Amino acid sequence: MITVAEKSILRKRLQLYEGNIPHMYLDSNGYVTVGVGHLITNLSEAKKLLFVDVKTGKKASSSEIKTDYDNVNKQAKNRIASYYKKYTKLILKQAEIDNLTNKHINSFYFELKKIYQDFDKYPTEVRLALFDLIFNLGMPTLKNKWPTFNKYIKIKDWQQAANNSKRKPPVSAARNKYVKDLLEKAANKAKKQP
Repeated sequence: MITVAEKSILRKRLQLYEGNIPHMYLDSNGYVTVGVGHLITNLSEAKKLLFVDVKTGKKASSSEIKTDYDNVNKQAKNRIASYYKKYTKLILKQAEIDNLTNKHINSFYFELKKIYQDFDKYPTEVRLALFDLIFNLGMPTLKNKWPTFNKYIKIKDWQQAANNSKRKPPVSAARNKYVKDLLEKAANKAKKQP
């Protein structure tokens, strides 16, 4: 089970690397997104979220959500998230963003347990690194397109996992370093154990 301390660290790190954007924007792949990297797969999904009017604070109607969604969806991708603010009138309140982030963390926990049978027994640093990877890559990519990395995780060779943990741009060097450092910390702790 994920601990309260791990969840707190995860939320802070995800906000650092994914941002915490209350309005809709396009991610680096051109997908409509909100909050801490919450992908909005389609208009129907957008309408399920508790958007409010930024000026009045009143709950947004379906047509208001559609307007913001359409306005953002037709913009150019690869812009900073704040660029899209001028195309929106709605936001998610922080409590709703936190709720979505917690749902992601819980969902990714169960996905990680499917990929890594011993996930609950891994050191905290390894678990945090894997959470960052799955949040960024998604389960299918982490499970199917990282065979060398997964081989080392499964045999608990944290140093070799660290050496094979680098993601390609647009993932920042700082984010890659964070994951590598976590895995190396676990490797160093394992060396010190009798």
